[in-house]
Amino acid sequence: PTTPPSTMASWRMLSRASPAAAAALGGLTQATVPQWTGSERRSAYCEPLPPPAQRRGSLQQFEAIRAFRSKLEQGKVPLIGIGVQMTDITSTDALADCSDFIWYDTEHVPFSPEVLKWHIIAAHGKGCPAIVRVPGPNRVDGVGLPWGMFIKHALDSNADGIAVPQVRTAADVRSIVADCRYPTGGQRKPPFDKAQPSTVQEPNRFSRGFGPTSPMNYGRIPLTDYLEAADRNIFVCVMIETVEALENIDEICSVPGLDCVILGANDLSGALGVPYQGESKETMAAVDKIIAAAKRHGKYIFFSTRYPAAAKMMAAKGVQIVHIGHDVLAAVSYQENLVADLKSSC
Repeated sequence: PTTPPSTMASWRMLSRASPAAAAALGGLTQATVPQWTGSERRSAYCEPLPPPAQRRGSLQQFEAIRAFRSKLEQGKVPLIGIGVQMTDITSTDALADCSDFIWYDTEHVPFSPEVLKWHIIAAHGKGCPAIVRVPGPNRVDGVGLPWGMFIKHALDSNADGIAVPQVRTAADVRSIVADCRYPTGGQRKPPFDKAQPSTVQEPNRFSRGFGPTSPMNYGRIPLTDYLEAADRNIFVCVMIETVEALENIDEICSVPGLDCVILGANDLSGALGVPYQGESKETMAAVDKIIAAAKRHGKYIFFSTRYPAAAKMMAAKGVQIVHIGHDVLAAVSYQENLVADLKSSC
């Protein structure tokens, strides 16, 4: 219902009136009305904005990924997340409250950059971290590594974690780590104040391009504070799903700045000659080799599946992070089961 014009007029009169008149209009006694004048009266009604770095948007910037990392460090595992494929951000908003993270698959799902950014805004509003799988090639030839521009897009859209598919060597992984972190030196705080050599001398020096409009809360987070927090908190993952990566797994897991290896069981089984046979002896032997190497080098282990039984089996093997299913699959499964159950009772 709308407020009657007479009531609105009364409130306007009350807000502008002198203390004595306000008392009369509001049915108060003179003694109960504070005797404000001038700037005292204005300050009583207006609370000033806190400093930009202390506002909600600034404080929540790294909140979700710090909580995610804290759970891992404390051994509160497995962490369970779900994929989102629908473009409507209602999907993220609905699922974030029952998920340790949301998985956005831009390798296989046609998300536009703006849709990805809107989803991440919704996830962060619920305190849920966003991990983005960027596109990758089936084959890499020569020195042209294709994932850098996709990593930059995802990070500038405010992703908390990056997952890169189809890596093959430790050099690939070092390039990914470099794409996820800003150059050091200049006005940066210790330990990030030491200048790096040029990219000619060190091709895999930290080289994330600068354009963090959303991640800096639109300029409200001080630059040096933002750079340090961004480099410390980004969660870097690579997918082990090629024979070359399996052969190089110890060197890959030894790369500084890499947080996590992801078991890409479907593509890995295909590379091993037993496609879509995730429980074959060849695939399971490869999985055990990856898990052992990750544990030796202190890297987290991540598994993606749609099957609860497979998720439980991998958690028992030491996997700490599980992405299971996605929003479309959840809706289809629910509706299929519901319709089958109702029709079976007719």
